[in-house]
Amino acid sequence: MSVSYLAVGWNRQKRRYDLALGLALALGAIVYAAITFLLRPATTVETFVIRFTAIAALALLHVILVIGPLTRLDRRFLPLLYNRRHLGVTMFLLALGHGIFAIVQFHAGGDVNPLVSVLTACRRDYLSGDIGQFPFEALGLTALVILFVMAATSHDFWLKNLGPSFWKTLHMLVYAAYALILAHVCLGALQSERAPALAILLGSGFAVVVSLHLAAFARERRIDRQRILARDDGFVPVLRADGLEEGIGKVVMAGHQRVALFLREGRIFALSNVCRHQGGPLGEGRIVSGCLTCPWHGYQYRVEDGCSPPPFTEVAPTYAVRVIDGEIFVQAKALPPGTKSEGVPAPASGVPSAPPDFYIGWQAKAAPAQRRFTRAVVVVLLLFAAGVASMTAWFQAPVDAGIFEFGVVRTFEGTLRETPLPLLQVNAGPSADGMNFLLVGAGKFGPPSVIRGHDGDRVRFRGSLISRNGVAMIEMNDPASFTVIGRNAAPLSVERVTPLGIGTFTGELVDTKCFFGVMRPAVGKVHRACAIRCLSGGAPPGLLVQDEAGNTVVVLLVGAPGRSLDVPVDLAAHVLDVEGALELHNGTPILRVQSWKLRN
Repeated sequence: MSVSYLAVGWNRQKRRYDLALGLALALGAIVYAAITFLLRPATTVETFVIRFTAIAALALLHVILVIGPLTRLDRRFLPLLYNRRHLGVTMFLLALGHGIFAIVQFHAGGDVNPLVSVLTACRRDYLSGDIGQFPFEALGLTALVILFVMAATSHDFWLKNLGPSFWKTLHMLVYAAYALILAHVCLGALQSERAPALAILLGSGFAVVVSLHLAAFARERRIDRQRILARDDGFVPVLRADGLEEGIGKVVMAGHQRVALFLREGRIFALSNVCRHQGGPLGEGRIVSGCLTCPWHGYQYRVEDGCSPPPFTEVAPTYAVRVIDGEIFVQAKALPPGTKSEGVPAPASGVPSAPPDFYIGWQAKAAPAQRRFTRAVVVVLLLFAAGVASMTAWFQAPVDAGIFEFGVVRTFEGTLRETPLPLLQVNAGPSADGMNFLLVGAGKFGPPSVIRGHDGDRVRFRGSLISRNGVAMIEMNDPASFTVIGRNAAPLSVERVTPLGIGTFTGELVDTKCFFGVMRPAVGKVHRACAIRCLSGGAPPGLLVQDEAGNTVVVLLVGAPGRSLDVPVDLAAHVLDVEGALELHNGTPILRVQSWKLRN
């Protein structure tokens, strides 16, 4: 305690605390990276960072939430509580890293401000009535704001200036953040991760948090009720049970009476402090030959009933005793003379209600017993970090296949086609089957405007290749390099367009840029906002169709002849029934859409 505020530096305890935290995170990252890139080498660095920071932050949040109840159940966990703010700030930074990478990955580079996109991209699903389709992004963003407020005000400077009551209330918002994060994960990642083990892991963490809080609450409630009943029966608290030593008396006040407490063979007894001989202080005596012995003249009394051994007839009044949560309560009114008592068992020494060595975090060293226990806890936490990392890495769904030569710029040359979709035909000619390269722009946009009006021209430009399973796309990230090298190339041969009939096709509405290789994962609810931004920016839409054998193909969607396609971007990542005429253009399936509807 001090009369003025003084910042406490990183003493030996704090440095070891932070070292253990750093080791746990480093071990988790190494284990997670090793298993992830061994099993799924196609995982991108961005996907790895997004996933690991989310897993680490969530695991750390569970650790933070169980420390409080653990210390109420066993005070030896106090070293974890003392610098818990370090865990909280670290957890927020991990969550912030996850949020930044996810927002940049899925929301930036489009036609809407990224933060606005987080809140509005999936607006149609807020009122859809289907809880499984409720947008998860806004829940995570709200939780992140709460965690920021808590991390920013975690220092004692804010505790002093905001006041303990307001500060504590503010930091109780961690439970609101926890609920939001659980909803964020259940409505987001677990919608794409099909392995039951991950849901079981999350559910187990929730069960542990709830169980420990309920156990701590039940213990505190039971103790409180015992204290209330004891006071109603005339008992008053006088001493901690660990303040007694075997055979040595202790003088306490019970109401207006001095009472002598003794510990004999593991049981606690209470007698009057007044010796019946000459009023000597019995509480300053000792147990000798099985009897309480007065320090003045050696008069003796049995602690069980206060009677002197025969042939003596003196009787010292005895008092009823209770032990509640390691604290001794004595009834202020003495029992009838000669009343025999079996005594009250002292708390078990194996798990004391209070540690034998008092722990304060700003001390240079903890007591030996406390250090041994804390080291064991740290080992368990390191194993926990490795276990969570290995389990999540092992059971996570594989990332989508695809290649995006990000940062690699090539020169492409071929015939430009603006219909039915912007694409580049390479090696196209009367007798050669060319290859189609769909065209998109940088970020979440369709091809740049420089290509307009050049249908059929031979062109050259620089860009980056995107490909998946033989289907290719070019990101035109250098529009200034676009050059026309030949006018009025041969029109598209009728022989290369094969009508396949009219029908209804069922599949997920995807943006082809992400699906062909830019994003991994590139489908499902976690990708919905990104797909909306890409489609609204002009990326070619596609329908991901799957047959009974599980084989998938993306059918490109265009409007009926002479009509433009009004893409329902807000239905991205939803399953649609699309009716139209299917055509094969140089091996590329294209569906001329006549109608669609959302499949319930």
